[in-house]
Amino acid sequence: MNKTSGKQCTYAPIKQDASRIVISYGFKPVEGTDMAEWREVVIYKKQASAMTLADVKEAIIGDINRHVKEAIISGFTYEGNPVWLSEENQLNFSQAAIPATLKIGEQQDGTPIYKTFSDAADLKAFNDACSLWRQECLSAGYKTKDGIDWAPYEALFPTNE
Repeated sequence: MNKTSGKQCTYAPIKQDASRIVISYGFKPVEGTDMAEWREVVIYKKQASAMTLADVKEAIIGDINRHVKEAIISGFTYEGNPVWLSEENQLNFSQAAIPATLKIGEQQDGTPIYKTFSDAADLKAFNDACSLWRQECLSAGYKTKDGIDWAPYEALFPTNE
């Protein structure tokens, strides 16, 4: 995510140089500051010699999807502990039987974090919290996608039709 002072803002939907195209999206002011933030996707011209609007949309949507997946996997905490919600862990957590001791994550130094569930209500609360976090991340991604103004890109790139 890029941040810059409102007066020195270098945001542009598309920036190009000799070797790359930088596609920016999601521009929004940071509340209570004179800053703004946005995301950028870099495409190297060797990979895309003649970009179309469909290519731009694919790059932006793909970037949003990557950020959503990253948030799901590494952004969740439970009882103050970071929880690694990889797809494999989500499946393992949802299929655990009582009693269960699960490795839910690691400390920054690599020390494993284990959580013991001795009754079904505790395990259900944990799995419900995991599911809620996943749904919140997905909803934020949908909102980001729905909020994109494609007009600046439509003016700069041809369609595939």
